[in-house]
Amino acid sequence: MITEKETIMAYPSDHKNDTFRAIGSLTTKENALILQEVVHLIIDAQATTNGKEECKNLLSILENNGTITKDELYNRFIKEGVPETSINYFNGNKDAFLAAWLLPPHNPNHQLYTHKGWDYDYSREEDKDYWNALEIKQSWEVKKYLFTNTVEKIFAVSESKAKAISVLLYNIHRLRDIQYNSYDETTAPKKKYLFNTCDEIEKHVLPLVNGKELQTKIHGLLNNIIGILSKLAGPINNNFWQELNEPINKLIGSIDNTENVLSSEVVSSILMS
Repeated sequence: MITEKETIMAYPSDHKNDTFRAIGSLTTKENALILQEVVHLIIDAQATTNGKEECKNLLSILENNGTITKDELYNRFIKEGVPETSINYFNGNKDAFLAAWLLPPHNPNHQLYTHKGWDYDYSREEDKDYWNALEIKQSWEVKKYLFTNTVEKIFAVSESKAKAISVLLYNIHRLRDIQYNSYDETTAPKKKYLFNTCDEIEKHVLPLVNGKELQTKIHGLLNNIIGILSKLAGPINNNFWQELNEPINKLIGSIDNTENVLSSEVVSSILMS
C-alpha cells in the first residue's frame, strides 16, 4: 500500500505494461510493442542521449513500416509555426530536428511539458525552464498527431476512433501517475494538472464506447476516482490510497496484473463500434 508520505513514480516499464494490457490482445505483438514505445515517446521520453537514440530508432521503424514518415512530422512542425531559424539550425538533419523538438529536457519537470491534459493549451504557460510556451504547444500538437496517426494505422480505424483510443492510453498513463505519486499538503497543488484525467476520458472516450452497460461501469469508476481525489482539499485519512487504488486498478489493472482489464474492453468496444 502507498502511504501519503511516500513519493513514488511509476516506472516506464509499468506504463508500458499498462499500454500492453489495454491493446496487447487486440493487435499483433509487433504492433503492440511499437505502440508501447510511441506512448512512451509522447508522454515520458526525455532528451537524454538514450532518449534521443530511441526516438530516432522508433521514427525509423514507423517510417519503414508505412505508419508515418519523418517528412510528415517535419512538415507538421512547419505547419504548427516552428520558425525557419529553428529548422535551419539543424542543417537539414531531420532526425536531429525531430528528436530535439519531440523530447523535453531531462529533469523532473518533464511532466509539465506532457502531462497537463490532451486538450491543455500549453501556449498559456510562460514559466518554463527550457522551451517557451509556444514551443511546448507546437511540440505537443505534433506529438498528438503522431500518436493518433499511429493508432489509426495500427488498428485501421477512423480518425475519431483513433483519437478516442489515444486519449484513453494517454490518460491510463496519467491515472497510474496519480496512483503512484503521493499527495500531501505540499505536493498536491503542484500535481493538480493530473486531476482532469477522468474528465478527458468522459469527454473523448465514453461517447465511442459500444454498450450501455460498459459505459455505465466506466462512468461509475471515473466518478469514484473524482470523488476520492476531491478529498485532497482536506486532511487525508489513512485509507486514502487504498480507496484510490481500487477504482484505478479496476480500470487499468494493478501493476502485477497480467490478465485482461477494463481498459482492454473499452478499446475493444471502440474498435467494434
